[in-house]
Amino acid sequence: MGKYRFIAIDVDGTLLDDNDRFDVNRLNKDIELLEQQNYHFIIASGNSHDSLSTIFRPCPLVKEFVAENGGRLIINGKSIYGKTHSITTLQQLYSFIENTFPIPDILSLSGETQTIIAEQYRNIPVPFYPHHTYFSDLQKVTEPIYNLNIGWAKRKLPQTIIQEYVNQLNRQFPDLIQATYSGAYGIDILPQGVNKALGLKILVEEYLGGTLDQVVAFGDTSNDIEMLLEVGYGYAMKNATDDLLKVADKVTKFDNNHSGLLFEIERQFIHR
Repeated sequence: MGKYRFIAIDVDGTLLDDNDRFDVNRLNKDIELLEQQNYHFIIASGNSHDSLSTIFRPCPLVKEFVAENGGRLIINGKSIYGKTHSITTLQQLYSFIENTFPIPDILSLSGETQTIIAEQYRNIPVPFYPHHTYFSDLQKVTEPIYNLNIGWAKRKLPQTIIQEYVNQLNRQFPDLIQATYSGAYGIDILPQGVNKALGLKILVEEYLGGTLDQVVAFGDTSNDIEMLLEVGYGYAMKNATDDLLKVADKVTKFDNNHSGLLFEIERQFIHR
């Protein structure tokens, strides 16, 4: 894979196993070897930067992030790009969700510094949100909001049903939002036009001196579709959703529970 300079990876269901773990020492060693060959290693995730910073705290060589499904870009801890929702849009979404869908098991906002969770979910454990607070009035939310997330993980609604909710949201707010299935029974509702491919394009072309066709990307679910379609080479994890498997150039030999991502990176870029 000699023409490629950038490796972009999703996190949940791609790097992380089903218990939200990964081999830290192995990843650190792989990134060090990749950097020696002048590859950039990029995290491209639907997670907030706050969450990603916590996950990759033991990995100091991880410095380039496409967070919030492309809505926020960070290099060396500094935000270089962001696209956010208006409070008016959030109010419209909140009302539509409340009157249209079954009650979610969680509803949260990804903010600049923390996750802001709807007050009615105060008693629900949220270990995946390192820093969080609660809101009862959207007008009192003062920090920039990149993403509204809803999910039904407790009820485990089928992806087909959640995808229909995604389609309803996109039909209802065509000029305001970009909703996508996020995996783990959830929906990410982003500002219109935001996706991982756009975020990667801005990061790679405007800040890292490359092009999208020099990127190899790895993902596992619907919010990775645009990324796999638009980069130079797209890998779907063996455990990927059917819609992603259909657009991938290749499927990893192993799934996320058997280090399929790191195995493929090592085979294609390190031990080739």
